Amino acid sequence: MSEAGGQPAGGTPAPATFEEALRLLDEVVARLESGDVGLEEAVALFERGQGYLAVCRERLAAAQKRIEELTADDLPPAGPPATGSDEPF
Repeated sequence: MSEAGGQPAGGTPAPATFEEALRLLDEVVARLESGDVGLEEAVALFERGQGYLAVCRERLAAAQKRIEELTADDLPPAGPPATGSDEPF
């Protein structure tokens, strides 16, 4: 799980970018899938991977919010289009 401040659990510093967090998450997954790690290391890797996943989700949510803010003025109001009549066609 992610600690306060967007850091992955286990005291590992948070990656600087989304791409770095995703790369590190991919490495953790590859090591876990290899089956070449013991139980304790697997649990530690899983915990670290959860932290990287949280960082990725936070960065994606921030990017999505920013895109929505940038495009909010460009979008038409939500709801059905005003047609002047109650008939659908």
